[in-house]
Amino acid sequence: MSDQKTSNVSRRYRVYQIVGIVLAVLFLALGVAAFLTGGGPIIAAIAVIGGLAVLVVSIVMMVRS
Repeated sequence: MSDQKTSNVSRRYRVYQIVGIVLAVLFLALGVAAFLTGGGPIIAAIAVIGGLAVLVVSIVMMVRS
């Protein structure tokens, strides 16, 4: 019974990590789109830095688990 609970918990974290990677890619794409459409380099930089931070955290947590 405890094995089943452990696998459910690890599946939940795996889903969170995949959602984090998807969000990171979305932020990176939005940052590039904002820069290319003239939305301002500061807004684009914030989106790209946020996307990279989320991507790094998601990958590190995936490797650790």
